[in-house]
Amino acid sequence: MLRVVGSLGFGRKLAYAMGGIALNLANLVISQWLFVRYVPSEQAALVPAAWFGAFLMLGRLTDAVTDPLIGYLSDNTRTRWGRRIPYILFGAVPLALVFCLLWTPPVGHQHWFNALYACALIQLYFLLYTAVCTPYLSLLPEISPDAAERINISTMQAIFIMVGTVVFGGIGIILERWGWLAIGLVVAALTLISFVPTVLVIRERPPARPPAGAPAGLVTWLKLTLTNRPFLYVVVATSLYWIALNLVLMLVPFWVTDYLGLKKDAVTLLMAPFLASNVVFFFVVNVLAKRFGKYLLFLITLLGSALVIPLVTLVGHLPWGTPFAQSALVFGLAGVPVAGFLVLPYAILADVVDHDEQRTGLRREAIFFGVQAIFQKSAIALSIVVFGLLVHVGAADGSALGLRIVAGLAGLACLIGFFVFLGYPLRSDRPR
Repeated sequence: MLRVVGSLGFGRKLAYAMGGIALNLANLVISQWLFVRYVPSEQAALVPAAWFGAFLMLGRLTDAVTDPLIGYLSDNTRTRWGRRIPYILFGAVPLALVFCLLWTPPVGHQHWFNALYACALIQLYFLLYTAVCTPYLSLLPEISPDAAERINISTMQAIFIMVGTVVFGGIGIILERWGWLAIGLVVAALTLISFVPTVLVIRERPPARPPAGAPAGLVTWLKLTLTNRPFLYVVVATSLYWIALNLVLMLVPFWVTDYLGLKKDAVTLLMAPFLASNVVFFFVVNVLAKRFGKYLLFLITLLGSALVIPLVTLVGHLPWGTPFAQSALVFGLAGVPVAGFLVLPYAILADVVDHDEQRTGLRREAIFFGVQAIFQKSAIALSIVVFGLLVHVGAADGSALGLRIVAGLAGLACLIGFFVFLGYPLRSDRPR
């Protein structure tokens, strides 16, 4: 069984967890702002909206297809640095560079070259993101076999994810003051900085040789992964949640500009209560998960989001406060269950990896994260298509009907995820 050399003290946990800054920041920025960069309106679009939506969907699907392949390669890599570190070491710089270039389309008006440029770079970005982040995530089950410590590591990682999310919340201000290129430079720099500690501090031991007769080959490993019953419950529930979360993130800037009639920098003000409630409830989720178990807390996460996110549909119809105040309250409430989603899934998937080792005799961390990505990123691609169809409905009359429908669909996805996850069988971390 592969383990990090020596006991994992606070410093090593911190070094690993810092990668959380990059883990979600770039994807959040792309989800919320890249569509705005290339399609600010139908009249000023650098690429036709339908085309650009298709490029993003294709990128997510490319990402999904390559994830299990990268996972399989990483699980079977043998180097003096280990199975995961080489991918992070050699992939982080190209990833940062491509992200930066995404924000600099070559032509200042709608043109076929913008379409070609955007399509190529989006596919390359998602390929490089997979090559770095799947091996990075696969280190978590190797760091500690203890369920409580995994929750602690996931919580530390979630704190750094929140650092990235705070930067994400300030993107509107960065855009208003310094422009689109500044977004690319800031996020690219943070991507590099956040992965450096993992490369420098975490050391892997060579993995044990597979037992005689152990299953081999990509196709066989995929079949084993897809027949792991606990994994299927996890992957379906988390994919549904990603649909909801991506819809909400894409909704915010259009809600600010099209419905509230404010400038883009107001996105930061609207995201502030969301981020604040996230920070507070990271620690609440950590304590409650250790007391009541990850299973129960993730069910609460799903159900809470299903109840809170659709409240966006009521903004402007409540008897108190301005539409902005009502919006800030709703997004602040939405941040509470989202904290659970940022802390729990990776620790839950680590339990699934342990369960798989009992079945197969193999440590196959990366293939699980890779196969999970097929479903999750396909779900995100679907959310992009749905959003593109609804975003401008009701914009002309100021009702924001399409955006309200988006919020309702996000809540529905979480509710379905709740009922799916009820069947998850691995609940051994609950108190006895």
